[in-house]
Amino acid sequence: MVHGETNVDPVQLERVRDMLFSTAAEGLVLVDRTGAVRMYNPRLMELFGYAEGELLGKSIEDLMPASFRQAHKGHRHAFNVRPSKRHMGHGRELFGLRKDGSIFPVEVGLNHFTVDDELYVMGLVTDITARKHAEEALQRNTAELEKRVEERTAELAKGARAVEIAYEREKELNALKSRFVSMASHEFRTPLSTIMGSADLIARYAEAGDQEKIIKHVQRIRGKVRDLTSILNDFLSFERIGQSDVVIQPETLDIVHFCIGLVEELRGTAKAGQALEYDHGSEERTIVVDRTMLLNTITNLVTNAIKYSPEGSAIRLRTSINQGELLITVADRGIGIPVEDQPHLFTPFFRAQNVLTIQGTGLGLHLVKRYVDLMGGEITFTSTPGHGSSFYMRLPGK
Repeated sequence: MVHGETNVDPVQLERVRDMLFSTAAEGLVLVDRTGAVRMYNPRLMELFGYAEGELLGKSIEDLMPASFRQAHKGHRHAFNVRPSKRHMGHGRELFGLRKDGSIFPVEVGLNHFTVDDELYVMGLVTDITARKHAEEALQRNTAELEKRVEERTAELAKGARAVEIAYEREKELNALKSRFVSMASHEFRTPLSTIMGSADLIARYAEAGDQEKIIKHVQRIRGKVRDLTSILNDFLSFERIGQSDVVIQPETLDIVHFCIGLVEELRGTAKAGQALEYDHGSEERTIVVDRTMLLNTITNLVTNAIKYSPEGSAIRLRTSINQGELLITVADRGIGIPVEDQPHLFTPFFRAQNVLTIQGTGLGLHLVKRYVDLMGGEITFTSTPGHGSSFYMRLPGK
């Protein structure tokens, strides 16, 4: 962290540097009422491409494209008169300007506080490039869906029954599109609101020197950033596997070595006391399979098992190779799937009624089914509400 000469206690600033600025997952910048940069964290330097010390004393407008600077000065003066906690640029797209001249989309949250009658404004800067890519993917999917509706409608318009079928199909696709937009909006808003709230609390706890609470909220921010990454991955995977030119890339794989490494990685996401167990049930351990698709498939199933199982429960991954086929089982003792929801489990955006309060996109199991289909395999499951679920996959060796 870099800080300039202010009236803030330097010991307090050092604590903020160690516990907040140096570990925050998003860019943080502190400016005075003149717009001069007084403090910032390493993540902000990384986002904007500056080295240690280069931003100190610069105007905050230097981090914006030239076309935004004059208007922002007016907004900043108005904010100084009536400061309030809020998101910046409501209804407008915001962009940051890197040192190398490149421009990237950002989201900015503002908070203010006063030290010795001096007003300071803290900005939380989030690079939303990945989200913009997801939105572009959404637009492409929407255009493709609309195109399919038009083509299907034209084909079936020859008879009354054909028109009726086309109409129903159009409603179905429009509903799917609406669910996609609604899901994306909701799933982004929830973690971003949590991040903003935690950032506000961090600023408050920093003034009080409460390091324990600062650490707690930094961890919350990190967790929500991981959630956003997972959501983006689901949306982008949904777009990729919907394309007709998906190519299977088989390779020889030691399934035991592969699963041991994967389980080790996923243990870090388990709840308190959860045991993630793995065993291989055959002497043969080499199979030819698409490694990336297999990784995404098992990761989705195990992650679901972790999410929907209680603390202290066991989650079991088992593999075996029989007559050239790879058999995989993922079993848990979680909340299970309501019987009436089971026929719809692999439908995109579908979520069982007993998980609606748990964050998720409704795409995970749909992606699993698509990966398994692309690999020429099959997937089945058994589930008892309140007692857990087991998923069984059978994949051919290429």
